[in-house]
Parts: sequence; C-alpha cells; structure tokens
Amino acid sequence: MKNRIVFVTGVAVGYVLGARAGRGSYEKLKTHANDLWNNPKVQETVSETTGALKTRLPDVQEKAAEAVKKAQETVTGLVSSKGNQAGTSTSADSGSGTGTGAAGATGPSGGNPRDVSPTPFQEQDEDTRPPLS
Repeated sequence: MKNRIVFVTGVAVGYVLGARAGRGSYEKLKTHANDLWNNPKVQETVSETTGALKTRLPDVQEKAAEAVKKAQETVTGLVSSKGNQAGTSTSADSGSGTGTGAAGATGPSGGNPRDVSPTPFQEQDEDTRPPLS
C-alpha cells in the first residue's frame, strides 16, 4: 500500500510539473485529490488504520525497547571481551584523556587506532625508490 501511495504521489507531482495546460490541470488535479481524500470510504480506512496503529503501538514500542536493550548488551559484551583479549593497557592507551575506556581501545578492525603505521614509501629516498617510467 505504501508503494502505491508513493507511486501515485510521484505520478501526480510529475503530472503537475509536466503539464502544459498549466493552472487548469493543477486545479483539476487538486479537485480530484480533495474529492478522493474527502470520500467517506477513504476516511473510514484512515480511521481504521489509525485505530489499529494506536492499539498496536505499545507492543511495538516494547519490542523495540527489548531489541535495543539486547543490542546494547551484545555490543557491551563484545567490547568487554575484546578488551579482555587485548590484555593490559599501555600508558598510551589510558593517557589519551578522552575517557572512552575499553570502547576506545580497539578500532573497527580490532587494532589499536592510536598505532598508525607509516605509509609504505614514506621512508624511501631517491636511491631506493623505483623509477616511475
């Protein structure tokens, strides 16, 4: 149903923007849209849908809250287990002053984000650099 509404809206906007007749076509479309919206059957469907959503909203909110809590527990468990695997932190890890704790000890790939390796050819000079031709 949502896809149909989006499609019909797109067709209506395209028609209004692309119509050569101008204001007359716009007014005609506007009248048809008003007639459709004010149709008792449409208003009944809107009312039923709104009522169904209001009755289901608490259940959906509860399930969403449970899913968020479970995700937080999973992430916390993963972060703490990664921190335990890494061993003790060095003074460079704990002296950043950011207060991130174990969460800041590892990057997305599991490495220490504070340990940045130099680029491969940074330390080469003219004698060791291969020719570019």
